[in-house]
Amino acid sequence: MKKKWSLSKKQLEITLQSLEQLPNPKPELEQYSTPPSLTAEILYMALLMGDIENRLIADLGCGTGTFAIGSVLLGAKEAIGIDIDPKAIVVSWRNASNLSLKNIRFYVADISEFNERVDVVFQNPPFGVQKRHADLSFLERALSASKIVYTIHKTGNEEFITNFAHKFGGRATNIIRGVINIPKMFEFHKKKWKQVEVSIFRFVREVN
Repeated sequence: MKKKWSLSKKQLEITLQSLEQLPNPKPELEQYSTPPSLTAEILYMALLMGDIENRLIADLGCGTGTFAIGSVLLGAKEAIGIDIDPKAIVVSWRNASNLSLKNIRFYVADISEFNERVDVVFQNPPFGVQKRHADLSFLERALSASKIVYTIHKTGNEEFITNFAHKFGGRATNIIRGVINIPKMFEFHKKKWKQVEVSIFRFVREVN
């Protein structure tokens, strides 16, 4: 018998679309939101693989808290959101509060300060445009915190990302493609919209 989840993927996407966004994103932090459709796709993939229900989840660089919130909505035991931007954490708390979610925590911190062990990490790290290799710092920290990591990176660097993760015991079990449409948010943006192709990796850490 096919299992019924508490929320369908479409219902999850609609809920995530209703979340408050950052009023003034910071370019130096590359605060581009993960589209609700892509977030729902990733979370449902994780759900079907047994990576959410009754799991302790971390959302590194959580922004407005979409991965943490979505995980709890799908049955996570608890979720932790970490972001270096205090304003992002305020918005995350408000989003969780508006949905009456209790088993969720948000902290203002650099990811280098995150030392908890969790079951699964979700992250959409900076692509490293403003700070070179910023995404690699996130990936290294994620693999030290959890044995299962879902992480988003610009398409075209799959081999490099996979090899980097391998240094920390990470093996790519799944790679899927997606698109992030970035609106004109900052003065240096020339186009009204920019479509960025991304690759979503699921890594399993095979060493302690």
